[in-house]
Formats: sequence, structure tokens, C-alpha cells
Amino acid sequence: MNSLPDGLALSPGPAPGRYPIELERSWEPAGGPTVQIRALRPDDLQRELHFIQGLSRETLYLRMQYFASQLSERDIVRLLDLDYLDRMAIAGMVGSGEAQCFVGVSRYARIEGTTRAECAVVVADEWQARGLGTELMRSLGLAARARGITCLEGSTLAENQRIAAWARRFGFNVRTEPNSGGLVKVTLDLQALPG
Repeated sequence: MNSLPDGLALSPGPAPGRYPIELERSWEPAGGPTVQIRALRPDDLQRELHFIQGLSRETLYLRMQYFASQLSERDIVRLLDLDYLDRMAIAGMVGSGEAQCFVGVSRYARIEGTTRAECAVVVADEWQARGLGTELMRSLGLAARARGITCLEGSTLAENQRIAAWARRFGFNVRTEPNSGGLVKVTLDLQALPG
């Protein structure tokens, strides 16, 4: 049996509470500054609040189905309640030091007792249609699959045809929910996700 030096142990895989440093990387969009991609941390409270408050009313309504006036610091704290296993959020960031800010966030939360998770992605208005949403969702999907999740699912308003079209291109199954008042459900089989 091979032994490891004192203080070192082999990790069996992602563990709750362990910050996933392996998700940190840079992404180079066409014609834009380098985006740093990483999991959110509890100390991101102000960045997350600033990001959401900077979204247009249309983006808040179509993607998050609420307006900034309904958002409290308590809501942000809840969004940052991550265990990096059943609840994960991944951000795209630009800038450096104290000026570093979020330009997009993807997240999932496992549906208790299943291998499915609810997911969402939102991108700052000025960063939309530049590939960031796709990059964040790919990162999220690969992280979810590595943590035993087999399917991501989400919902959007039927009037949000742009996100429905994006979801189809990404590989989500997109269908209108019967008796839902106009919600479209999207599902992604993570076994089919390249990477």
C-alpha cells in the first residue's frame, strides 16, 4: 500500500464546503477583455448585489422574474448559501482588485433526493450575445456532472424567445409547460454535454 506524506490525503472527489479552485480559469471572448471564471464565495455579497442592481428592468423580469426593488440583502445572502456540491454558482468577472465585478452568473441547486438540479444563468445587459452565457452554462454543467447531477432544468417566461432559442442551441430540450400561465421548461441531459 502506498503511503502519503504526513498531512496529505487523497480526495474522493468534490466535498461540501471545499471551495472548487479547479473551476477557476480565464476565458477570452472575441473583441472583449479577459473574463475570469470562478465559483462564488461568501465574500462576494457586494459584487452579487451590485451585479443584480445593474441589470436592466427587462433582464430582471425576463430572466429572474422579479424587479430590483424586490431584492434584499437577505435574498443575496441566500443566493450565496453554497456548499459547492448540491448548491453551486459560477461567475464571470472583469476588472481587477477592488474594481473587479460580475458580468454574468450561472447557478444550480440540486432537487432534494434526486440527481436533478434547477439551474439559471443571467448575463449583464452589455455582455449579452457575446458567448458568456454559453461559457458559464458549460462550466456549470461540467461542475454539476462531476458532482453526480445528471440533469439540469429551469424555466423562463414564454415571451422570452431569445433565451428559449439560446437554450435550444446549447442543447436543452425546450417545451411549454401546460397549465403554467406561460412558463417554458428547459432540461439538459448532462451525459450529452461535451467536455
